[in-house]
Amino acid sequence: MHLMVMCMKCKLDLPYPKICVAQKNPQLARLLMHCYAGEVSEETAIHQYMYQSFYLKQENAELSDILSQIGEVEMRHLQMLGFLIRKLGVYPLFLDPTDNYNAFWSGKYICYETNLTEMFQANIYAEQKAIREYNALIQTIDDECVKEILKRIVLDERLHLEIFEKILASL
Repeated sequence: MHLMVMCMKCKLDLPYPKICVAQKNPQLARLLMHCYAGEVSEETAIHQYMYQSFYLKQENAELSDILSQIGEVEMRHLQMLGFLIRKLGVYPLFLDPTDNYNAFWSGKYICYETNLTEMFQANIYAEQKAIREYNALIQTIDDECVKEILKRIVLDERLHLEIFEKILASL
């Protein structure tokens, strides 16, 4: 399996919009915290892809590197969401206030699958769900600054989805 061409394109060569908000909005901040540290979130993606990278390092360094690079992009998303949440007037805690229990982020959210097919199926599912959730937020919020940032994040998530689909097809 030769995937190094994809490895060079784990992130888009497009700038991210400036981190800004129209005004403080704690309700919007809480919605963003779901994407920040919910069950399917940037925080979960980072840990899942890093776990997979560590697991695959000896067996498949190429896949390990791709997962590590995608994890780094997800870290950038987490950072942007954290700054947005803070600008909106809420401390960016690692919890999901949209959950009925205000659940703090947990390592139980990670898919610890070691079968390559199931691993990449899980990654595809997570990217698809993240894209749907970001798009739903974009449709419902009024803050144009936040919308632009979310739209840019979605572009990265679509690229990650495409990469995972190509990897799955090559297995």
